[in-house]
Amino acid sequence: MKYFAYGSNMLTRRLKAPSRAPSAVARGVATIAGFAVRFHKVSADGSGKCTLVAFDDESTVAYGVLYELADAEADRLDRVEGVHTGGYSRRWVRVRLLDGRITDAETYVAGDRYIDPARVPFDWYRDLVVAGAVEHGLPQAYIEELAQVPAVSDPDALRAAAARRLLKS
Repeated sequence: MKYFAYGSNMLTRRLKAPSRAPSAVARGVATIAGFAVRFHKVSADGSGKCTLVAFDDESTVAYGVLYELADAEADRLDRVEGVHTGGYSRRWVRVRLLDGRITDAETYVAGDRYIDPARVPFDWYRDLVVAGAVEHGLPQAYIEELAQVPAVSDPDALRAAAARRLLKS
């Protein structure tokens, strides 16, 4: 399965977790035209998570990482991403790798009733997204844009500590 990750799953350590897609192999940085990444997806924990938001302007571009993973792991990733609850749906998108190649891949997009532009992410989640962008060498201006997204502290200290461990490994 070709998978376009644009949120916290850009961070290889996170995506390769046993509960997600341990076979995942990064194939390169990719873009999707006419979309932007926003932290507007309403998460079960009350915070904002990443989703793709469509724009009429094709010059608006979302960056991410194209991964290849075992087809058998798609259902597992669906469960982690909350497809069964309707929070995200898996969709086909056309992405362009930085070398100019174009390919189709699957990604996750939040359902309309799970979008709230007022949501903000927990700081650890935003930092996972930034770490994935840095790991894969996304453009510096894009990384800075992600890093400047307002965030709040997670009231669940254990969850925050577990997520922060991914940033230190």
